[in-house]
Amino acid sequence: MAKATNNRDIEWIAKFEDEDFRHQLSNSILPKYMMSTRWYAAKTQKAKTCRIEMKMPFQINDQETAFFITIEVNFEAGFTEYYFITLALVDSSDQIDDAKGEITPLVLDEEQGLLIDALYYEQFRKALYKQILSQKTVTDGNTKILFEKGKVLRSSQTYESSRVLGFDQSNTSIEFNGKYFFKAYRRLFQDANPDLELTKFLSDESDFNNCPKYAGSVSWIKNEYATISIGIMQERIDNIGEAWNHTLEMMKGYFERIQATDMAPEDIQYINKFDFNSPDDIRSDFRLLIGDDVLEKVEKMALRVAEMHIALFKNKIDAKFFPIPFNGDYTVWLKNRIIYQLNARFILVEENLNKLDGLAKEYAEMFVSAREEITTRFLAFEESQLNSSRIRIHGDLHLGQILMNEQDDFYIIDYEGEPESTIRDRKVKQTPLKDVAGMLRSFHYGVYAVIFDDKLNHKLSREELFEAGEKYYRAIASVFLNKYVTTAMNKGLNIGYESEIRYLLKYHLLEKAVYEIGYELKARPDWVIIPLTGIKQILED
Repeated sequence: MAKATNNRDIEWIAKFEDEDFRHQLSNSILPKYMMSTRWYAAKTQKAKTCRIEMKMPFQINDQETAFFITIEVNFEAGFTEYYFITLALVDSSDQIDDAKGEITPLVLDEEQGLLIDALYYEQFRKALYKQILSQKTVTDGNTKILFEKGKVLRSSQTYESSRVLGFDQSNTSIEFNGKYFFKAYRRLFQDANPDLELTKFLSDESDFNNCPKYAGSVSWIKNEYATISIGIMQERIDNIGEAWNHTLEMMKGYFERIQATDMAPEDIQYINKFDFNSPDDIRSDFRLLIGDDVLEKVEKMALRVAEMHIALFKNKIDAKFFPIPFNGDYTVWLKNRIIYQLNARFILVEENLNKLDGLAKEYAEMFVSAREEITTRFLAFEESQLNSSRIRIHGDLHLGQILMNEQDDFYIIDYEGEPESTIRDRKVKQTPLKDVAGMLRSFHYGVYAVIFDDKLNHKLSREELFEAGEKYYRAIASVFLNKYVTTAMNKGLNIGYESEIRYLLKYHLLEKAVYEIGYELKARPDWVIIPLTGIKQILED
């Protein structure tokens, strides 16, 4: 429990015990603030009630106290979400890093103050860092907050500096000492976050090196039975950006070289879908268009994805991680989940048809008319013919979740899983080929993001761009698959034989494309043509 030593802090703590103030906070002040943030995920939903579910005083120093709080939001649509905020009181906005942290003016002891999100206050961040180093537990009643430091923080690390980073949407990230990232989870789940579980396991319990090193965490223990992850500390990865941005540049180079050489797309080598090819299997003239360096990078990414899965497959002790076979329960779960999501996508597309035009509208209408065929494909999943294993997987793997460094190596980050999924669904063991499907969809996305980019001066016709793009995608996919499958099989990762691999890839490629429709219609409607193109091609295959 915090021990206040000055009158203003004493009054601030007392204010938090006042039921009327907490009611005002939870029903007016905080909802308004949350709506202004990037991390509040339910802006389109109408909230019915909000309340402060849990609160914990946290001593910043001898003169100041902050509060860790969780907000329970009940929506008219019938579901509930939980969010994490830190609160502190300062004299003025000059004391915080960014106006984003300002919540509302507040008068205490006849003095004007400012209620803030404490993550934007350096004195709070300094106290948070020291608390993780000390591993001291903060307790209040029947709840407690655990602060844990990982192996990379075992040697004494004096606080030097901190800053809030501006690139996160669903979380808030803080850089400490230029060497560590603390990720504060804003939306909370009534269980340990898979990002924390997988990062800690891969970092501390495996020989996989191409992931963030676990440096610590903060967890809220609720009534001794529920562990709620509220933050993770990781060692900083030196990088030159996401693989997505670099891949787009490589793809632009491919189309530029086609135009510079006047090669007709029809003369480019044709590769079958789901072929496994080494770079040497690709014709030399095609390799010149793609770039040997590009194929090397694709192989390196495939190697790192395979190594991650091998590390997750190897554990035979911890029940959370050891591999299991396919069974009927999984099949029921998979079909129910996918059909629910599919039906929601059909409704969403139908509601937005009049907002689309051109090719996007044409493909959207084809998607709606193919409802029965797509549903049949998903319901046809049959586990009795599958001999491979299910493991914990990344769950939301794509080129934006991979960092590239100056040595052209790759690091896999952000293990939270699909944002739309429940915490329980994110932890279900699945085929690692679902992650592979995510990577293939991401390569496909990149190709068509370049094709549909109106800012690029394409001289080829749309039909020529489609043909050249599809051939590029198939070449990249075949090289990725060859390296992944070869590495997996050589290291004993049970992903099945070739027919099973292709079956699972086709299934999850369609699932991923259907998922993407929802994201694009909600966030970037102009991009919905990309997953619609993917679905059209999958159905025509």
